[in-house]
Amino acid sequence: MILDEIIEELSYELKQRKIINLCVGIAYTSVILDNQTIGISHTIPDGEVENAGEIIGKNAYEIAKDIDNPIKRSISLAILNSIGSKNLEQGDPITLFSGNKLCIFGYQPYINSSNFKQTIAYDFSQDTELTPFSEYNGEICDTAVIFGSALVLGVTEKILKNLKAEHIILSGVSSVEAPATLKKYGFEIVGKVLPVDNYRVFRTICEGGGARQLNKYIIKGFRRI
Repeated sequence: MILDEIIEELSYELKQRKIINLCVGIAYTSVILDNQTIGISHTIPDGEVENAGEIIGKNAYEIAKDIDNPIKRSISLAILNSIGSKNLEQGDPITLFSGNKLCIFGYQPYINSSNFKQTIAYDFSQDTELTPFSEYNGEICDTAVIFGSALVLGVTEKILKNLKAEHIILSGVSSVEAPATLKKYGFEIVGKVLPVDNYRVFRTICEGGGARQLNKYIIKGFRRI
């Protein structure tokens, strides 16, 4: 499973860190580590966190490797999201590409696709006006953007197995920097959201904020792998 490989790639850094705060909001999950870095992911409220109430103070690796249901993966991805470079290029990586067909995979995914003649968006949401992900059987695209929520949901392998694309980007709130693993699976760019105010980001998530509220305190960045 790609997420297991990502966790092992980042295991050295994770084992050096402890969790000092965690909040599972209705839309997003956020974690703060003992070096004051913050991580964000999508919340998928499916499953049970058996050790809820006992996570703060625990080693980040021990919590991140527990990924047997979506709500645990929400926590794991928030932890993994906090690990990475502080020197990302600012901007949206999709602006680097153009072509005929753009494929997007995420929860209510929106991307400025003006550089492409055709866009198809597969939505992980159950109630959607876009193409439901349940209808995905494969695509041939010039560029594909897979949001990190695919890792939370556990569908990344299904997407990649049936996808042919010249360029593949991992992007969005739940994205992670694990260059060796991602490159192995065909990704060439990682896009992330970067908090500009850690306190406000954490409080917004804890207080039930969604994308509109969170967007006030984040910017987009990316790195090539």
